[in-house]
Amino acid sequence: MQFKKRLGLYFSVLLIVLLVGIVLKDVFLKEEATVNPLVENGDGTKQLAFDAKLTRLDESTTTFKEYEGKVLIVNFWASWCGPCQEEASEFRDFYNNKSENVELLAINTTSVDSSENAMEFQESYNLNFPIFLDLDGTLQKSFGVVAYPTTFIFDSKGILKNKIKGSMNQQQLNDYIDKLY
Repeated sequence: MQFKKRLGLYFSVLLIVLLVGIVLKDVFLKEEATVNPLVENGDGTKQLAFDAKLTRLDESTTTFKEYEGKVLIVNFWASWCGPCQEEASEFRDFYNNKSENVELLAINTTSVDSSENAMEFQESYNLNFPIFLDLDGTLQKSFGVVAYPTTFIFDSKGILKNKIKGSMNQQQLNDYIDKLY
């Protein structure tokens, strides 16, 4: 009988130590929370979370906050995507002629591509706009991207105004931007 009591006591102590360990791990080793880059407002509109993280081609990081106050064109693409290849020179020409209050951000869907391919793509099309890597697919999932290319246009307050599936040309980009003014 005493053996069963001791066994029960040992088991209880072990359980308590385990639970305390879990709590302490959560307190002291709290992982950095990932910010969902696209959130829904109370009125049903979608808003860009400016503190969401972006990873550059060199794998340094920034946030959308760097581009706050500008009309943002966010384009998801992959190097192997035919329509993405077709629109690359159109986006380059648009970027070279855009107004100061507009920014084009290209996000390579690196989880289904590679950073090496993204760099080669940038070089082969002579792209000079900011290119970012979506290493784990988090941005793609948050934005609900299921096909490439997909382009999102946000006003200067970060409100989503347009989602365009498929390739675009310079004139179409200008038309969408003109409608925001």
